[in-house]
Amino acid sequence: MLILLTTLLACFGATGGPCEEYCTYMCDCHAGDADFSCDQCRNEYPDADPALQDACETALTDQIAADEANAYECADVGGANDTAAGR
Repeated sequence: MLILLTTLLACFGATGGPCEEYCTYMCDCHAGDADFSCDQCRNEYPDADPALQDACETALTDQIAADEANAYECADVGGANDTAAGR
């Protein structure tokens, strides 16, 4: 699991911390979800305190695990199309 998470984060080229990594993953893989707003995510977490960064890291790990458990594959991790397979 850790290897997958590390690989996904490397694909993002993320350097902005766990909240930015979470938003990037969600925007790339779940942009079509009715209960997720990419803009809201990016506006909510820009300068997140350490406790919120921890929460983002947990949310990202949980989302990736849920996607794997549901055989959901992101079609555009780190890309510009904000699309995902199976949606």
